[in-house]
Amino acid sequence: MNNPGVASGAMRILLTGVGCPGAHALITSLKRQSPELWIAGTDASPQAIGRWLCDDFAQVPWAHDEGYVDAVVELAQRWEVEVVFPQTSWEMFELSKAADHFEGVATLLASPHEQVAACEDKFAMYDALKGKMELPRYGLVHSLAELEATAAALGYPERDVVFKPPRGKGSRGVRVLTEHADRYELLFEERPFARYISLQELRTTVGDREIPPLLVMEYLEGEEHKIDPLARGGEVLLGTVKRRLNYASGLAMGFEIIEAPELLAYGAEVLRHIPLDWCVDISTRGGVLMEINPRVSTFIYSENWCPPWLALQLATGRISADEVCARQSDAPVGTRMFRYYCQQEF
Repeated sequence: MNNPGVASGAMRILLTGVGCPGAHALITSLKRQSPELWIAGTDASPQAIGRWLCDDFAQVPWAHDEGYVDAVVELAQRWEVEVVFPQTSWEMFELSKAADHFEGVATLLASPHEQVAACEDKFAMYDALKGKMELPRYGLVHSLAELEATAAALGYPERDVVFKPPRGKGSRGVRVLTEHADRYELLFEERPFARYISLQELRTTVGDREIPPLLVMEYLEGEEHKIDPLARGGEVLLGTVKRRLNYASGLAMGFEIIEAPELLAYGAEVLRHIPLDWCVDISTRGGVLMEINPRVSTFIYSENWCPPWLALQLATGRISADEVCARQSDAPVGTRMFRYYCQQEF
């Protein structure tokens, strides 16, 4: 069995969630950095794109299903990997909770579960930072009446507000409560999943049914940015800031790396209060925190820039934290990326 942390020979890793939107870019970038890197992929779908990109592949249960953690541990042992690299939010949550299962098996590239859990629940995240830094006004509601009261306290209907599931992902359940959107335009010019909804439309949709717990917060104005630090114990070793260029189907499809030291400093402040490890994604709008993803997210890669590869080398003792910090100058500021749809025949 492989001894975790021993840096000898070509690295072998287990990468989870190889069917997620960022999997293709991550796998190909890692291979570009180190062609001899051996990557085994896992996913709940047998049609995950990583099945065709990784050196080996296995289908596993969904992260929230019984047997998921045991399946990943067994595969890590079978493949004799040095590192288990969670790539999706739900897998990060479940694997970090079971970190002790990987002791003596492989290094788990995950933050302590307490910190992961604080980020996965946006209400808990804001509460962990309350009084420590600038945050939007927010509240947690459990009924339509509470939602209406909280929205009114935040200035609705004069001001738009946002509601979302505290633990939702991929824009699921996120709506802007507004009386200012042109309903005719939404009906005939927008896609059916437009994110705007009026209070009356919400009342009609909900009817006499109960609503799930929802985070209600003020609508943040301004440009959306992604802060992408590589950290250890909450200390930022390097990082970049991206501005979002466009959306499609609930996903950001284009980014540009910009020079924004004030946002990097803001990200460092967030991590001082919620000390996370490895690759982190911090989303802001108008310079104010929207969410934290305690996992690898959409990077803009280049021939000399692949923070996940630096994280893997750091985790296995192949490079030092100082060597990681020295790579900050390689950040490809000004580089843009866009996602596009492709297909795989089989």
